[in-house]
Amino acid sequence: MLNRINPMLLLFLALGALATSPSLQAQQNIIKDDWPMFADPVMPQEYKILVVTEKLIPTWLNALGSKDNEIRIDAVQTMRLAAQKELPGLEVVIDPLIEVVADTENVKTVRYTAASVLVLLDASKAKNVLLDGIRNGEYEMSVIAESALAKWKAEEMLDIWRARMDSPKSGTLLRFAFEGLATLGTNEDRQALVRFSTQSSNSNALRIDAAQAVARHAPNPFLVEAAELANGSVVDLLIAAYLSAPIPGEESYDQALQVQQHLIASQSYVAAGIAAEALGSWNKPALLEMADVLESHQNSRARYAYVESLKETVSPDSIATLGHYLDDPDPEIRVQVRDWLIEFANQPELSARIINLTEGAVNADSWRLQEQGMHLAVQLDQKQVAPEVLKHLSSQRAEVLVTASWTLRRLAIPETLPSVLKYCQSRSNDFMKETLPRELEYEINEQFAHLYQMFGQMKYKPATPLLMSFTKKVEQLRFRVRASAGWALGKIWEGDLTGAEGLEDLFYTRLTDEAPIPPEDNLVKRMCALGLARIGSGSQKTIDALEEYRQQTIRQGVPSFSPLYTGTAWALEKLTGKKYPAPVTGTYNEGPWLIEPFDPKLLENN
Repeated sequence: MLNRINPMLLLFLALGALATSPSLQAQQNIIKDDWPMFADPVMPQEYKILVVTEKLIPTWLNALGSKDNEIRIDAVQTMRLAAQKELPGLEVVIDPLIEVVADTENVKTVRYTAASVLVLLDASKAKNVLLDGIRNGEYEMSVIAESALAKWKAEEMLDIWRARMDSPKSGTLLRFAFEGLATLGTNEDRQALVRFSTQSSNSNALRIDAAQAVARHAPNPFLVEAAELANGSVVDLLIAAYLSAPIPGEESYDQALQVQQHLIASQSYVAAGIAAEALGSWNKPALLEMADVLESHQNSRARYAYVESLKETVSPDSIATLGHYLDDPDPEIRVQVRDWLIEFANQPELSARIINLTEGAVNADSWRLQEQGMHLAVQLDQKQVAPEVLKHLSSQRAEVLVTASWTLRRLAIPETLPSVLKYCQSRSNDFMKETLPRELEYEINEQFAHLYQMFGQMKYKPATPLLMSFTKKVEQLRFRVRASAGWALGKIWEGDLTGAEGLEDLFYTRLTDEAPIPPEDNLVKRMCALGLARIGSGSQKTIDALEEYRQQTIRQGVPSFSPLYTGTAWALEKLTGKKYPAPVTGTYNEGPWLIEPFDPKLLENN
């Protein structure tokens, strides 16, 4: 039996050729990820194991064989969803799906969805049945399968693609032909693409697509044609850039250099970037000679190619020029330059100049330079910048004020602690009165969490009153700041039960708070449990409370990954020496699915 859940009649086609790659994340968010309170002590991290129940996929196959088309549609759509999620064990559906696609009497929705599943599963054994559909003129089958057939090197498609070039009817199908011929075809096929791209009577969009396919797959550039287009329209310049992009042979160096330099100096924003990237792939010195054009080019792709060439030829004299790009508007460029400078700092002849760059960046007026300079200071351990970093705590740029707090914590300079405390005290009323600047409210909370963890790591006792006031349950305070304050107090007073008056009671009160509005957060409770253990609160009252909350987070006899379970178990082990079972890893099945095996428990629950 099967249980059909929320039936849907949606057909999603696998448009592999139209997919775009995800944007590159410019900077790893170490400011939010680098939190010592989550690493001291080390706690078991929750993860789950994917489990595919024995009856799940057989149930889908049974549904696929149904005479009811609605059930069959649900079956193939469920398989498609499972393929998208890369569910293991789906290889058993390949042969039945091939049979479904081969039977042209089947409902189109079933056939085409089945074909898209085969493409998602990269089932190259389905090549022939997909080819049959395309040969029969099924437009939908072309859209679904042609990108996969090119990937599978199905040379049987070459004649079909060539015929399209001779008699184009559909722009979508023509684009598949461009890619297929550029990938699998002969040099004559690529010449045909070049001719198409150079003919102004063709659609500009299609001309560009044909040239892009050539750029991606041709072993050599088409420099004669590129040169003929190099003085034309913006579209012509773009096509010329693509046609000249493949790396030239040695005999064509001079011609390629001339064409690409001309394109880089042109007024075409996009073509200049493509040409600069292409020239940099084989002749970086020539790219550097165009510094007057490229160093401040509007196109970040062109600037990146130039900066990468600077990096490859770096010297003590050019390091300052490279460092200038720590202030680049494109975050990918400035972060990459920072990483290169960190790498170069290991070279004795460059290290002093990079340290000077670091100091200059931290002291600069530009927020971008300030941010990257502080990152450099941490990685290169440049503690002398601390006085300027202290000033950046009050920055009006979110990127700077949070980075400044992280930098001070990582540099860990005792002399900065009084100034940091004074800054925190000066803003504490803004927290309590909810008068933090709205546009910076979240970032200032993150900033304080870093600074409070700094107090804890460096065991700075004068911060105790402030930290205690932020550990209390105050509606205006966010729980992450409160948790960081509680964690810091436990570190500061580790091994000292009576050193801070009222601290033991504060930890106990927060741990055992059951007031419903607002409820106490489990992360705060965890940090207070850790704090009780660290200061040595081994009374029966404390032990009973810790045990009570440990028991509360056990579900059906299974220890959980709850912050409260892991925190109380760690605290009890530290106070009593008793060992407690580790949390049990859970399972998941990637559902719910449109079709699932029938579960009698559903009837019982209803």
